[in-house]
Amino acid sequence: MSTRRTGSAVHRRILTATTAAVLTATALLTGCSKEGKTVNPAPAPPSPSASTALSADPRAAEKAEILAAYTGFWAESVKAYAAGSDKGTQLVKYAANKALDEALTDVTNLQKAGLAMQGAPGHRAEVTSLQMSGEHPGATVTDCLDISTWRTVNRSSGKEELSPSGQPMRYVAVAEVEQWSGRWMVVAMTPNGDRTC
Repeated sequence: MSTRRTGSAVHRRILTATTAAVLTATALLTGCSKEGKTVNPAPAPPSPSASTALSADPRAAEKAEILAAYTGFWAESVKAYAAGSDKGTQLVKYAANKALDEALTDVTNLQKAGLAMQGAPGHRAEVTSLQMSGEHPGATVTDCLDISTWRTVNRSSGKEELSPSGQPMRYVAVAEVEQWSGRWMVVAMTPNGDRTC
């Protein structure tokens, strides 16, 4: 199989099946000051609307942990796709089963073809289902992947490989996440290349 063909096949599977470092932003609130003087020295009691918002989703903490695991999965996957190896990554900390197997296969195929992924995709992920019962509590993460900033390049020349014809730059992907021994792990990724977002 030629390098271009291998690259296109791997690129298509990676880009239509998944994609990295969904960086979830966390906001930290800090006190405001003016010319070194504290404007509000005592914290104001929470308003009824703020209290309602905090208690509106009783599963907010679990969802945050799930999204952190999903983000970690993609951050480590992107490192492996760029390096052509999972060595030096923590991919096994965030992925198991089919998701891990497919990521490692993609990394191997890219390395054999002399290709690498550069940059990182954008993400807009949310937990769309969650069940905490059973031996392995599970969740579904639905993500809008933006692969316009993630490129396949020839490792030797640095030349960019063309994306497969008709490849959408933004599409929906769905991850299945399970809790194993208290840790959330991505166990499967399903691309929905026909569902743009």
